[in-house]
Parts: sequence; C-alpha cells; structure tokens
Amino acid sequence: MKEAGRRGPARNDPRSQPFVRAVTYGLNGVVYAFHTEKNLKRDVWLFTCLAAVEWCLRPSLTQAAITVFVSMCVFAAELFNTAIELAVDVASEWRDHPVAGMAKDVASGAVTFVALGALAVAAWLLASNWPWHLWLWSRRNLGASALVTAWLAAVWTVRLWPYREEIEIKRPRREGEAK
Repeated sequence: MKEAGRRGPARNDPRSQPFVRAVTYGLNGVVYAFHTEKNLKRDVWLFTCLAAVEWCLRPSLTQAAITVFVSMCVFAAELFNTAIELAVDVASEWRDHPVAGMAKDVASGAVTFVALGALAVAAWLLASNWPWHLWLWSRRNLGASALVTAWLAAVWTVRLWPYREEIEIKRPRREGEAK
C-alpha cells in the first residue's frame, strides 16, 4: 500500500526495495530542509569553517571523528526541528496557537542545547591542540583530514542537490513579513 501523497516507484525500479525506498524518502526530506531552512544553510557554512580549521590544525583522527559526529548531531537536531514545525503547522491549520508555539519553542530549545554542546566540543578541539601550528600542507593526521573532507563533500552534495518540489508548502505570511 502506497503512503498518502507519494508516488511509488515502478515495480522493476531498484527504489522499490524497502531499504532503498526508505533512504530515498529520507534524502528527499533532507534535501527539502537544506533548501528551505535558513538555519541549515547557516550550519553548512559553520561546518565548512570547522573543516577549514581542522585542515589547518590537523587534529587526531579521534578528535576529527568526534567533531564530525557532533556536527551531524546539530544537523539532525535541525532536521527534527523542521519536521516538528511542519507537523505542528499542519495540525494547527497554520494558525497561531499557544500550544503550537510552545511545541515549536521546545524543539528550537533542543537545537540550541545541541548547538551549545557542539560549541563546547569546538572549544575542546582548539584547547587540546594548543599551541596551534598550521599543518595545512603537511602529512600530519591525513586520515583525519580525509574524514573531514569526505563529510564536507557529503554535506555540500546534499546542500547543492537539486530540489524538485513534489508538494508545495505554502505558509501564510504574517503582516509585514517579507517574501
């Protein structure tokens, strides 16, 4: 049985496999969020800055893995926040409601906590590599640089992936709100 609102793949299409279909739906949601949410766009740039710092400082593979993991947690928290906001907007029929507003605030608070944790990890990375030496063109910790580069490429691939609107989400504009 097809899920409501989704066109299913053809029977011989490789996407008809449950795992592939689930990954496809998940990536569609991630691409949607990366194209429509300002905070995710900002987070991509912050992750790019983190990658530049790690290319210069060349932390250990363990440190790089921890910072990549925490960065992906920030992205995941933003994605959860986006999903909650969309669900609350639909449930409240796009009207202001105190409970709907509080639900959105709580989800936003969760993102804030994860982001603060990420800042603490970034501070740990900088403090634990003191005194700083610029190792940009050295062979020091190449595995860590490769890990960061691979994740940066993956994040930018999703960010730049073309978004095809299968459904149009029209949020009503409030008075004085710019397009």
